[in-house]
Amino acid sequence: MTHLTITENPGEEFAFRGTNTITGLRDDGVIFYADVTKVHVLPERESFTIQIITAALDVEMDFADADSVREALELFERKKVLEVNSDPPGFVRITPLLGKTEEPKTYGEPFIEPEFNQGILEQMPSRPDERLSENLPDTQKH
Repeated sequence: MTHLTITENPGEEFAFRGTNTITGLRDDGVIFYADVTKVHVLPERESFTIQIITAALDVEMDFADADSVREALELFERKKVLEVNSDPPGFVRITPLLGKTEEPKTYGEPFIEPEFNQGILEQMPSRPDERLSENLPDTQKH
């Protein structure tokens, strides 16, 4: 499971050690609390997992039970976590977000750019008797 080293005094950053999900190798680094955009529990996992999101990476940490997750969330909130370690390997996963781009959602339809028209758009009535008479026979002249 994930092992947290804590400190009594709130800190500005914490160190992490885990498995890089892109390379599959052990990786480590430092996260500044000011750079954290979100800390939450992942609901779709069978295990108890906390995810910490920054602009540069996501760190997922697996815990043994719900009480451990609650305690860890409180420690992160109070900025008392000094170090995050994966014991055994694989329980802390690091996903760098650099170069990761999201494609726009198209819902299965290709995006078509509208053509640029310089003229004024005209509205054409759907009923033939309401359309302009330019293409219809002239019935008004005697």
